[in-house]
Amino acid sequence: MARGGVSVGGGWTAWSAWLAASLFYLYEYFVRVAPCVMESNLRDAFDASASALGLASGLYYVVYGPLQIAIGPIYDHFGYRKPFYVASLLVFAGCFLAASPLDGMGSFAVGRALMGAGSAFAFIGTMYVASVWFPRRRWAYISGLTTALGMGGALLGQGPVAKLVQLVGWRNCWLVAGAIGVAVTFLLRWALPPEPTDLREKLIGGNFRSGVGRFLSHLAGVLRNRQTWLAGIIGCALFMPLTVFADFWGVHYIGLLTGATAAKAAAANGMLYVGWLFGSPLAGHLSDRAGRRKPFLIGSCACSLALLVLILSSEHIPLHMFAFLLFMLGLMSSPEVICFTVSGEHNSKNAQGTAIAAVNTIVMLFGGIMQPVVGLILDHCAVRGHGAATTYTLSHFRMAFTVLPVAMALGLVMAIFMEESGEKHCRAKRLS
Repeated sequence: MARGGVSVGGGWTAWSAWLAASLFYLYEYFVRVAPCVMESNLRDAFDASASALGLASGLYYVVYGPLQIAIGPIYDHFGYRKPFYVASLLVFAGCFLAASPLDGMGSFAVGRALMGAGSAFAFIGTMYVASVWFPRRRWAYISGLTTALGMGGALLGQGPVAKLVQLVGWRNCWLVAGAIGVAVTFLLRWALPPEPTDLREKLIGGNFRSGVGRFLSHLAGVLRNRQTWLAGIIGCALFMPLTVFADFWGVHYIGLLTGATAAKAAAANGMLYVGWLFGSPLAGHLSDRAGRRKPFLIGSCACSLALLVLILSSEHIPLHMFAFLLFMLGLMSSPEVICFTVSGEHNSKNAQGTAIAAVNTIVMLFGGIMQPVVGLILDHCAVRGHGAATTYTLSHFRMAFTVLPVAMALGLVMAIFMEESGEKHCRAKRLS
């Protein structure tokens, strides 16, 4: 297949385009999880409660989630180059603002909102690039590879950032992150190839108002489809160990449980991302080869539920054993990437981007809401001394983290009731 004289099917141009876009996804994931290793520093600097800090940091997800719905038509109208430039500018501007001492937690909160706004373009944009340059049969595998690269960014935001905080302080860490963002912006400018000729002609000739009308029509159809919501709920359940535990509260919990230093706790916390790094492309590849989606999601939810119960009930566990449990949890929950493929397969071919965006909205929005919810539960459970800072104990965290197995159990039920959408099942159904 060719577009504008360029081979489309996985050649050098395709892989270089995907790599440039996915490096931005890596970068935004790095800034997404960085507050996890700064949680104690931020709480002390702002004299904030767990719920207030969770809300400020969670603004990233609250902005990120709803924006997913608007991003599809933006890419459809403008292509991928201009949106990627604007997105990278928003992220590094948010990093610089988070470092500002002018308005305390207010600047940090607005900075997190800007990071979320720019980061909202990353995953869908990378998959849009993949849809332009790769054949459809490779999308699930590319989705897994993209997620794996994002997990690499998450790992950089754990142990290395914890050590950097110790060396230069949390504000300077955000300045470093902003400087990296400037470099990423120049990389995108240099490495992202122009859209193929036929796509550019379509973008230039398209009518934005009619495009929005088509999008709203597609969105209505996607949201009326019960399978979209099932895929979104399953994806949210499988993603919550990252958004609620690893992305923010995990380092503190591991330190309380094992007595590890912040750097060692961050390294152990990062094992959850390592599990996703290996599991995401593997899950996409195996699901494509098997031509099945449902068994992978049922098994993923069931195994993740069992691991969460074990993780939250463990007592006096060595750090290396707890790190192994987190790795297994990441490996077992990583088939979440299949939910995007499921949503696309259950909806019209003309609404693929909208279907992916709808599921990502559900996943990210509810993941962001649960960060301050955990903070509220912590504040409710915490013991307050006379004039002393709030103290959060292991039992308080365990009470707050009950939202994770409850959500996973709900995801398991939804996976059981979900309709199979895999190629082999659909082919057999047509023949029967």
